[in-house]
Amino acid sequence: MSKIFGMAELPSALIVDDEQHVRVFLRTMLQVAGAGEVWEAGTGPQGLEAYFQHKPAITLLDLSMPGPTGLEILALIMKSDPDAIVVIVTSLNERETVLECERLGAAGFLLKSRPKDELLAAMKEFLAEASEAQDGG
Repeated sequence: MSKIFGMAELPSALIVDDEQHVRVFLRTMLQVAGAGEVWEAGTGPQGLEAYFQHKPAITLLDLSMPGPTGLEILALIMKSDPDAIVVIVTSLNERETVLECERLGAAGFLLKSRPKDELLAAMKEFLAEASEAQDGG
């Protein structure tokens, strides 16, 4: 585990969403929740490239994007890195979609329409989980 000034390194994050205003919002929420470095990608291919380049502690992934869908990206990430913490952040709230995300290995499912305080609390929980995994616990 690397240390910075005697403190554990903050968990890094990747946001994959085709809407810039959503990426800005999620970046702000992650920073408030305690994330370290945060990378962004606006397309599926960019998201995959960024994931494999940076190996973030947590990935926030939108489902509805042109090109490879979020489900396809999730499947690719989980196939190559079964321990990845990928959280689906979407406006889609269909039972079949949620079940498919769980089947593929998503760590969680957040609706963009949730109140900010609920999103923030959930992000803090996912970052804590990522931090424990990063520290080997």
